[in-house]
Amino acid sequence: MTACTAPAAPSLGADDTVKAAQLLLTDRCLTRQGLTPPRPGQHPPDAEEQSRVSDALFGTGRAELSLTLPSGPEVRQHTDGCLARAQQRLYGDQERWFRASTTVNNLKSRAPAGERTAYRELRAHAVRTARAILRSAHEKGTNR
Repeated sequence: MTACTAPAAPSLGADDTVKAAQLLLTDRCLTRQGLTPPRPGQHPPDAEEQSRVSDALFGTGRAELSLTLPSGPEVRQHTDGCLARAQQRLYGDQERWFRASTTVNNLKSRAPAGERTAYRELRAHAVRTARAILRSAHEKGTNR
């Protein structure tokens, strides 16, 4: 290795790769808004700051996406906020990912075949995108 060569990025499994890229994207989004990304063990911010971070991370107002499960509960999610932007970037279609992941995660093997197929396709897309995001951040030395 020469002095100009950065060490190789650690190899992560698919789940950890997507989680790491999502964390990187949400951290960048919060930081751009002048907010400090939350971390376990850090001193908790005051209630007002916690509310601003939560709103920026998860979105505000009425949740735009919803799905009623066969057992009755309704699952909802925002399309604004840093998490939604990260999901859109990683999965390419946040609404389709929401529907497929909610169905598959709640119904498991009883989920309709079309939703299981969509889940696999979108998950594969997210892994490829996450690897590219993490590789780029590593090469640029901008892991935050």
